[in-house]
Amino acid sequence: MAALQTVQKIGPVLDLFTVQRPEWGVTEVAGELGLPRSSAHALLASLVDIGLLQCRSRGRYRIGWRVVELNQTLQGTVDVKTCAAPILQALSEEYGETTHLAIMERYRVMYVDKVLGNHVINVNGARVGAHLDAHCSAVGKVLLAHCHTAEIERNITDKPLRRFTSSTITDPAHLQRELGAVLRNGCAYDSGEAVAEVHCVAAPIRDEMGVVVAAISMTAPETRFKAGHHEYRRAVIAAAGAISKSLVAAVDKPFGQDRDDPSLRAVAG
Repeated sequence: MAALQTVQKIGPVLDLFTVQRPEWGVTEVAGELGLPRSSAHALLASLVDIGLLQCRSRGRYRIGWRVVELNQTLQGTVDVKTCAAPILQALSEEYGETTHLAIMERYRVMYVDKVLGNHVINVNGARVGAHLDAHCSAVGKVLLAHCHTAEIERNITDKPLRRFTSSTITDPAHLQRELGAVLRNGCAYDSGEAVAEVHCVAAPIRDEMGVVVAAISMTAPETRFKAGHHEYRRAVIAAAGAISKSLVAAVDKPFGQDRDDPSLRAVAG
């Protein structure tokens, strides 16, 4: 049980290290997480031992090189970002709108890739690596809709839903109805719920077991989105299906085969 509690504390420690603040001391970590200084020191030392952190001069800590090695391992295996990239690009080029790829990380949306649209009046969209509350975004609703109801209640609706705009859904019952509609329709909408006058449509990406592992979205200003939302919906659902097929094809082929294989491009198309 003690080991499990320690593992559960590792995530919040690693979350502290950001581009904006890449270096922390023991006292700062203890204060930020509400831990005794001795416990914070033990956690940081454990992370140094396995290479996820490195101890700099004056007892300051930074992300360790083991993270780079793990990233290289991830890039060497099948991942949804690799399979989605060409389709994400093609979708943006065809409609001129910003497209996103997102996953769920501890019941928050994390954006892992995006392609910026090319309209004069454009939506910059979320930064790659950014996190956002799931209840207020189209990708978040898609990912939540495929979670168990008990998980949603425990991790999302057991605390107040933050309001970002006048359109943000903050009522748990309303959110549950919205998620039911996502399952029926195969897509989700963000009608200015995260950023006013910015609308999105998103659809799920499934792995070889049929499990939803990510979501793709297209984002546009309200006026342009309302004029083309039927076409945007069709295109995003089709793109999500193409990524899912590409993901399955990549998993099924022998390890080490070139991912730029023409047969995969045919499937993705």
